[in-house]
Amino acid sequence: MRKLFLLGALLPLITLAQQLDSLHIMVDSKALPNVPHTYQTFQAASEHFLDGITVYIRPGVYWIDNPDDTTVKVGRDGREPFGMTIHCPRLTLIGLGESPEDVVLASQRGQTQGAIGNFTMFDFWVKTLKVENLTMGNYCNVDLVYPKNPRLNRQKRSDAITQAHVGYVHGDSLVAKKVRFISRLNLNPLNGAKNSYYEDCHFECTDDALNGTATYRHCQFDFYGQKPFWSTFGAGALFVDCDFYVKGEKREMYFTKQGGPVTVINSRYHAPSDDLYLGWTAYPQPWLRCYQQGFTLNGKPYLIGQRQPQNTLQPTSLSASLKKPPFLGINQHEATLQTRRDSLLLSTQEAVSWRVSQGFEPYVRLSAHHGQECRVVPTNNSDETVDFCVIATTKDGREAACHLIVKPSQLPPPSLVRQPRIVQDGYMLRLDYALDLQGRRDESLIMWYRNDIPVSTTHTTPQCSYSLTEADRGQRISAAISPKHQRSPYGLPVATSTTVMTTLPPMTMMETDFHDFPCLWQTKVLPGYWTVDGYKPADTETFPWSYDRQKPMWEYAEGFNGAVGMGLLQAQRGARLMYTPMERAYGNMRLVLKVDPTKTAGQGFGSATGQYMDVCLKFDTQTLTGYGLRIIRTTKHAKAVDFLLVKYDHGRVTPISDPVSSTCYRTNCTISVDFNGKFLSAHVETTTPQPTDSPLAKVVDLKAQVEANPYGGIHIQHTGSCGESTTMLHHLKVDWTMPETK
Repeated sequence: MRKLFLLGALLPLITLAQQLDSLHIMVDSKALPNVPHTYQTFQAASEHFLDGITVYIRPGVYWIDNPDDTTVKVGRDGREPFGMTIHCPRLTLIGLGESPEDVVLASQRGQTQGAIGNFTMFDFWVKTLKVENLTMGNYCNVDLVYPKNPRLNRQKRSDAITQAHVGYVHGDSLVAKKVRFISRLNLNPLNGAKNSYYEDCHFECTDDALNGTATYRHCQFDFYGQKPFWSTFGAGALFVDCDFYVKGEKREMYFTKQGGPVTVINSRYHAPSDDLYLGWTAYPQPWLRCYQQGFTLNGKPYLIGQRQPQNTLQPTSLSASLKKPPFLGINQHEATLQTRRDSLLLSTQEAVSWRVSQGFEPYVRLSAHHGQECRVVPTNNSDETVDFCVIATTKDGREAACHLIVKPSQLPPPSLVRQPRIVQDGYMLRLDYALDLQGRRDESLIMWYRNDIPVSTTHTTPQCSYSLTEADRGQRISAAISPKHQRSPYGLPVATSTTVMTTLPPMTMMETDFHDFPCLWQTKVLPGYWTVDGYKPADTETFPWSYDRQKPMWEYAEGFNGAVGMGLLQAQRGARLMYTPMERAYGNMRLVLKVDPTKTAGQGFGSATGQYMDVCLKFDTQTLTGYGLRIIRTTKHAKAVDFLLVKYDHGRVTPISDPVSSTCYRTNCTISVDFNGKFLSAHVETTTPQPTDSPLAKVVDLKAQVEANPYGGIHIQHTGSCGESTTMLHHLKVDWTMPETK
């Protein structure tokens, strides 16, 4: 390939026609007509891309997608919408400016902001892609500032940060040098090649943004979020001589959201406070191994991931000359083994030493302590399940680990030494039984039913009691126990039943922390029962999603991120709960729900794609009619949600108050919704600190005059995506006895 210039020097126009050819073309917004191999737009030039071509780009802003086009872009074949899709086996792009800021390839769209789906500027299908001395930016949520010609500046589309990508690469290799990658959420700086290398590059991003299988050398990062990588599974990411800058006040930062290996060598982290905690990932697995050497936080030596020190290695073999991460692969990272039943063959691609986490040697037997293979045989002779790692180590200090859960040998389920019977004590039923546990822990599953519909279940410890309500009067209540201790499977269920004849007072209050809530599908709408199902409201029809009726919509589980402890979580999008009270006319009513959104920045939901949670009272569960509070993520704000009062009329929802944007939808959030007299009101607050620099409301108070109705039902509808976008329900209290306020 002919060298047309020294990088950074402009080609003289007088020689342009003589120097360019079919494999060396020019993009120049100011080009004169009919100059051979020169094109005014990147799109025009792309029509002439040949295998092995080098594309030189003169200073200017080149819009890959027209920012003035009001069309909403939609992807095809289940993929994101793209600005340009480029097929060229070997492609090189070189900016001809004095600095990377001089040549800008730009777009200005993102999810819900000019596109349905995560808009991506480029989709490259190549064998090799080289990019040098230019800027690639999606200016959906970032102002485009072009110092060489301020007339080309452009204001961002929206302040609300959304998924707006730069590009993907499908191919063998990517090399980027002196390139600025600009966006915010999901930057995707040409992610996807089998081998990716960045040198002297600059990145601006929030979360889920960087290329997780790449080497970064002499690069600079501006982190506007908390977790710049979604994951780095595989060999992971390598940083050498890099600078990381935390933008904004943050107490904790992590490299990855989902985990994976990361290596940081001779690099510097810069944060507003020395009190920042920096970890590899928020919830690291015991098998994770990351590497660091010569790392500082605000100029002081710092150990990354101090809360789980076993995840961090500092071998002396680490060198700034490394070309790829110091990865040691192992065939399995996690396994569950049962004594006298299972074994596990672990292997690596090179000779290693094998060992067991200190103190756990009695629980397994290793077939070898050196070599590429090691068979692990469990020898847990206790009554308890234990977990630890088997670790492989190379001579130069690299490690890989497999996290084992080792169970003792299984015993038969415990036998019943006293058959179960239901004993009534006032308004409480108790299942009386006795098992031959031989000193072991009772882990039996107990299910309570009213007329064969589940009304209470075991999630943690055996649910031995059941509180009666007026709905139980004259009904058949049964309980089924599946006997189990910690070393046995569940035995066959043994059931017993009784008919409740006690006169029970009208139900004026209901309270639950969901610890015994039955999560299986229950589609019947009956007085005194919870309906537990999935539902796709009509106002979400423009967003394609569905749920699987063969799987639960709700689960009682341990939370993560902003969701603390145990609680009720949505297992699928569209999760719905409804409680139908006994048949009578209901007057005033109050509902108080305590929740933990999994999202920690106040945005509550995955994106502004019809994702909301409605909390309703004075509700007719048969016709879907009543009132409620809607909590919804919109395109207005990236770290807040809108709250508004709504009216349901046979499933059709209309606002009955103006929305209030607030940052209060965070951990330990209390939602109160009242109907009193002729007024519906809502109050929402949290004990979690909120951003002091946000002008948005810290507490929400809404009120609207509405028509009274005789209904007393409850309705909770969640249309958000699940996983990291759920809301944990911790505690619900409903009061049907409020006095009227005049």
